Order: sequence, then C-alpha cells, then structure tokens
Amino acid sequence: MARKAAASADSAPRITLDRARVHWLRTQGLAAPLKGSLEEVVAATGWVRTLGGADVYLAVRARVPGMRRADLDAAAEASRLQVIPAVRGCIYLVPRSDVPLVLRVAEEAYRKRADREHEKVGLDAKELAEVAEAVLVALRKGPLSTDALRKALPAGVVRSLGEVGKKVGLSSTLPPALRHLEFEGKVERRMEGGRLDTERYLWGLPARNPFTGTKVPAAAEERNARLAAIFFRQFGPATVEDFAAWAAFSQRDAKAAVARAGLVPVAVEGDAEAAYVPEDMLEALREKVPAATSVSLLPAHDMYISSHGGPALVTDPAHHGLEVPAWGSTKASTLGEAAHLFVRPVLDGERLVGLWEFDPKADDVVLHTFEPLAPKRRKAVQALAEDVAAFLREDIGHARSFSLDTVDSVQKRADFVKSLAR
Repeated sequence: MARKAAASADSAPRITLDRARVHWLRTQGLAAPLKGSLEEVVAATGWVRTLGGADVYLAVRARVPGMRRADLDAAAEASRLQVIPAVRGCIYLVPRSDVPLVLRVAEEAYRKRADREHEKVGLDAKELAEVAEAVLVALRKGPLSTDALRKALPAGVVRSLGEVGKKVGLSSTLPPALRHLEFEGKVERRMEGGRLDTERYLWGLPARNPFTGTKVPAAAEERNARLAAIFFRQFGPATVEDFAAWAAFSQRDAKAAVARAGLVPVAVEGDAEAAYVPEDMLEALREKVPAATSVSLLPAHDMYISSHGGPALVTDPAHHGLEVPAWGSTKASTLGEAAHLFVRPVLDGERLVGLWEFDPKADDVVLHTFEPLAPKRRKAVQALAEDVAAFLREDIGHARSFSLDTVDSVQKRADFVKSLAR
C-alpha cells in the first residue's frame, strides 16, 4: 500500500520497495552484525526506548548477538550510553556523542509546555535556581533517588505545588529543578540497581558535563536539521512524515529540517515518490545485494518496524488484515493499519513473517509464523527462539515489555500468539 509522498522529485533515483527493505535491514544491523562498541552500534542503528522493561535489551541484542545484560548495563553505568529525555519527550538510550544535541532538542519541546505550567503554579526562575543549587550541593555526597534527595535537602527548600500543581502534573518544585539541571548537563540519571529495565532513577553529578567541548547550534532550525540528518542515516529512505512522527515535529518544521539537512530524494516504488537519504548513501542503494538470510526476534517497539509508519511496509500484504494488539489502544488493530505493535515480531530476512512472546507458564518462547517456513529457516528461527528464551529466563529474569507490564499481560500476549496456530 503506497503512502502519500511529501513532494515528487522527477529526477530522483528510483528503487523498489524490496530494495529499500534490504537497505533498512542492513543499516539496522539486522542483516549482519555491525562492527564496533555497543555505543557505536546504537549510534548507527538508532536510539532505543527504555520503557522500563526487557525490550531495551532485546533491541540491542538483536543487533549484537550474544550480548549479555551486564554488557549494556555497564555501558550505561560508564555513561558511554545515557538514559535521557529525547524526541517526543520520551526516554531513550542515547550514545554519549549525541547527548548534547538530543538534550537541546528535548529542552526546546519541553520549554514550550513547562513555561506555561510554571506560570500557573507560581514557580519563577529565581526559585527554580535556588532549588537547583541545593540539589547540586546534596548530590556531592553521591547519587540519590528523587525521594532520598527530597529528604536530604534543607527544610523549606522544596515547596509543594498543591492542587494547582497536581492539575499540571507537578507535585513540588523538585522535579522541574531536576529537569532543568538535566538539560544543562549538570546532573544525569542513573538506573536504580544498575539495570536498564526500570524507570526508577538515581540522580548524580556527571564525571564531565556533556556540553563541555561541544558545539550545539544555537538556532532551533539548525538543531532540527542535525536531528534529521541522524534520523535519515539510521532509517532512510524515509519520508518527511516518518521523520515528523518520530520527532513529534509539525509537517512544516520537519520539511524545513529535511531541506536544511542536505538530504537527497529517492523514489521508492510501491511506497513514496519522495523519500530521503544522505547523499553518500545513494551508492549503497544502487548496489545489487542479495536478500538477507538472517532471522530476528525483535521487541514490539523496534524501530525497524515502526520507523516507516508501522509493520505494513515490511509485511506481505496478504497478512495485512490480521488483527493484532496495538500499543496505546485497547482495541485490536491490523498489521496493515497499526503504527506500533504490542506484540513481538519475527523476521525472516527483511520480512515480518510471524509473532513471538515469552510464555511465563511454559517458561519458554512461543512463536507463530503466518506461513510455514522452509526447513532450514524454521530451524534457524527455532534456534534463535531457544537463545532468546534462555536470555530472558537466565539473564533478564522476566519478559515484561515496559515498567507497568505484568506477568499476566505477558501471558495474555503469549496466549494470543498461540491462538494464531489454531
């Protein structure tokens, strides 16, 4: 099903949708593992939503086979990868090299809302600075949780914002002070217990402010252009609409960012007449490469699936009508319509060919493919399922997708996968 194009470019190179899929899989490190450190792989393949569950590990491990939980935790503990607010105000695992830009982009979006909220609760810049300074003094003794930090601050420093604050989601002056310090690079969040599968944070002083020695453009337009350059290198060929959805930009701002980023148009037959890539990717797109022989078990929110509007573009149209759980909705959607899946996908090469989940009762992975796989492919998928099951059982200790997920919810999704085989 072709998507609407942002604008047509008659002189743009043309590639097939199959060729685009091959390129997406390769740049995502799913056709073959990319060389480099964990932070280099994340920088190349895309920042990862943390969500407080196992999916952050599953996303990176799909691109770094054999990775252990402790490997990713160690990279975060050493601040080679950082958990920070990023696009859409969501929390992502981001390589240290991208942190300054990402914080400034996130701050720009945050300020538009925060200034209005602070005015409503009577929080001015002077009081915010006073709370922030007290926080920095308290954290000199070491990282603290938000609750422990509140108790460590001198009496009267933190003010309750009462009923007015509750209406805008601010209980006291401490959270906005922490956010202000985080955007300035003066504090950073660490994961409580040293694990990424949580949304309980410790606040600490960074060994080095991420802005030291870096230059982030002062103009929002230039920052947005740099963000676009990153997105299209990780996920191109992609459309302006894809970028706008990922970054939560207006179509106007997204289009302006694409224009400033020095990207070039590519027509993807069967998808969009005007997709975009960095110019130095054109040669790779012209190369004839064989279809991938890899298999992948991805997390539900993996960007390979969601970066181009959902699973439709990587799923055979014959299966677009299959009803599936969709993220953020109590109603079932379909593989052809869903923007974000709430069930974990199975890839055979570039195609989404089935679904999987960890079955808590069976203590094992269950999966279903929409059509029978060739014996060698089925054997490869089964071997990978056994590996992922062992990883979740023995290394992670659970299969919850996000912080509020439950064993019962995981079981329901496993039961749904099993029901497809009946």
